Amino acid sequence: MNKGYNLYNLEASFKKYLLAGNISPITLKNYLSDLRHFLGWLIFKLKVTFRFGGQKLKIEEANINEFLNYIDISFVEEYKNYLTANSIPIKTINRRLSTLRKFFSFCISQGWLKENPAKKIKNEKIKNKNFFSESEEDNEKLDKQQILKSFQQNLQKENLDQTTIKSYLDVVQEFLSL
Repeated sequence: MNKGYNLYNLEASFKKYLLAGNISPITLKNYLSDLRHFLGWLIFKLKVTFRFGGQKLKIEEANINEFLNYIDISFVEEYKNYLTANSIPIKTINRRLSTLRKFFSFCISQGWLKENPAKKIKNEKIKNKNFFSESEEDNEKLDKQQILKSFQQNLQKENLDQTTIKSYLDVVQEFLSL
């Protein structure tokens, strides 16, 4: 009998976790797609880089704790560097980092991890200077709470219910790493 953890179950469990958070269908689709991308990269990286018990790592035989034990902040940073090196758009990189933060929060809730290895990884800075002001220094000083407040006001103008607004704000806060 195989003692390993089926990674397809991991995606299904993560999906249930996300649905409990009342997220939009598009956010759900993006989170699951981003998770599949990360897991594909991770499995390839682990098979190429690490040895497990003196032999090449056999993902299908590792339990979930053994599998997640390999992931630390440097591993997440390497994934971010991989995305950057492959000219992935900055918004996509930041969304994928947000997905990882949410995924590792899920892993903590399951008791598989003690801390979130993606929590300290900073988003890529968007280089569109016209977004807020003319100087990048001023952009860094911009209060994130003002951004959230403005976004909330725009959502309220759209006549969205409070649950949906809260869900969107939670996702944006996670994205901004507040």
